Amino acid sequence: MNNMGEEEKQDKQEEAIDWEKKANEYLDGWKRSKADYINREKTIAQEKSALREIVEEAVILEVLPVLDNLKQAISCANGEEKKTGWCKGVEHVIKQFEDILNNFGVQKIDLLGKEFNPAFAEAVEKQGEGNEIIKVVLDGYKKEERVIRAARVIIG
Repeated sequence: MNNMGEEEKQDKQEEAIDWEKKANEYLDGWKRSKADYINREKTIAQEKSALREIVEEAVILEVLPVLDNLKQAISCANGEEKKTGWCKGVEHVIKQFEDILNNFGVQKIDLLGKEFNPAFAEAVEKQGEGNEIIKVVLDGYKKEERVIRAARVIIG
């Protein structure tokens, strides 16, 4: 009987060891799954951010020609016309567009009088021998350090 109790005790210990191994396997599996889940959540967040940037840039590129046309309309007005309510209204709309772009972190690239750099501008005309930007035909815009739209310039 004593021998039987020892065998039973040993069987119970082996069974407990097996259960502990299974519990550790399940715990390790759970830890791996949790790590995978956390990594997937990070990946999804990065993908959402990248997609948001792509969509923002696409919308900005659609809006910029409207802003360009408004600026062109104002530049065509003479001194007296610029004092009219119509011109002041257009100037106000231009300011609103620029504020919206600024809210998205988009900034106009200031190039007038600077050395021509093809990373920021496209030369549409060259006058003389210089390499300085003498006129901006179409404004360029950037977000942080990424150029959204290169400026079109005349160099000379």
